Amino acid sequence: MEPRFFPVDLSALTARTKIYSLRGGERVRLGGPGTLPRVDRRTHAPSAEEVVVLVHKSLAHPSGVFLYRVSYRQKSIVYATDIEQKRDGNPDAVEFFRGADLLIHDAQYLEAEYLSRSSSRRGWGHSTAERAVRVARKAGVKRLILFHHDPDHDDRTLKRIERLSKRLLPSTRVAYEGLEIKL
Repeated sequence: MEPRFFPVDLSALTARTKIYSLRGGERVRLGGPGTLPRVDRRTHAPSAEEVVVLVHKSLAHPSGVFLYRVSYRQKSIVYATDIEQKRDGNPDAVEFFRGADLLIHDAQYLEAEYLSRSSSRRGWGHSTAERAVRVARKAGVKRLILFHHDPDHDDRTLKRIERLSKRLLPSTRVAYEGLEIKL
């Protein structure tokens, strides 16, 4: 949360804060009102009202990237931003996504943009919609939300991406402002 990445100085936050440094492999346990988060590497089962966030560090970005799997009451959501998937997915990411109820996945580019000879996006740390769908299918996720859209993509392009993605995985949606999801 350095100034060059985060424009608000931490002293401006008036809430009580506790900052945890994560490396990947941790479980962040949120136990309810009035309890502080607990960070550990143990795998014991969560209590009925405990939210568990699994943290996974993937090297599928030039600087590395953290992926998060939030579990509560036998449901799980995986949040995967700034991840550049290989054609058939990065094995560590596929395993981390396995069986999730919902995967929210970076889909900044179309495959043609990513592989373009004149302006390739390879190595930029972002995925394509096509690769996100393949990874979701391979990992057996129930629903996929494509997000982190390219600013040059207009609404018509996003609708086309959604239509093409639904052919491969019918439960796919393209994220939009105000989207609400019920699990």
